[in-house]
Amino acid sequence: MAIDKGMPVEQVQKLLGHIKTDTTMQYEMVNQNNVKNSYRKYIT
Repeated sequence: MAIDKGMPVEQVQKLLGHIKTDTTMQYEMVNQNNVKNSYRKYIT
């Protein structure tokens, strides 16, 4: 949920105590609406 709300994955990684980002990414669930919103925010 933190990633979906904009928290950088590296910070979530530290919070969870993961050594590798890949481990953190396994827990990430991408919400399609967030992808669209991020695209609008950062690309357009």
